[in-house]
Amino acid sequence: MRIYPLLLFGSLLATAALLVSVLSADLPEIVAVHFNAAGVANGFMTRADCRSFMLAFTLGAPAFVALVTGLVPRLLPASMINIPNRDYWLAPARARESIAFLSEQGIWFACILLIFLACVDWMLAKANESSPADLPAARFGWMMAAFAVAIAVWALRMFRRFRRVQR
Repeated sequence: MRIYPLLLFGSLLATAALLVSVLSADLPEIVAVHFNAAGVANGFMTRADCRSFMLAFTLGAPAFVALVTGLVPRLLPASMINIPNRDYWLAPARARESIAFLSEQGIWFACILLIFLACVDWMLAKANESSPADLPAARFGWMMAAFAVAIAVWALRMFRRFRRVQR
């Protein structure tokens, strides 16, 4: 596996931790954390709880994904790894390269997830700048669309890599 995705993930993790710290410092004492489809707040928590949740979820979920996807393919027997043409790609001659690719793609997925969750945190902070808190539904929709496109590109890369047996 190349080192670049790991370095990028580490940098994004540190940046997200700093972002959460900065954003949470300016939140009101009671933070709107859940919004209905119209962007109207309908769930609240304290600033301290929100900060803790943001740190745990924004940093923890991507770190868990990176750890699991980096280790699991190396620990599981080939019969438990679900990729197209598994017998070909996990044959002894290609297994090391294929597992490294899977692990690297897990790190890339964790980067995508981390960026998305940091954007959610930013939008939450922006929504709480007004009173009453209001989440711009259109902006959130665009962010979700960008996330979906990034995941689609990631998945396409996975499918292209393992789509057929190379002869």
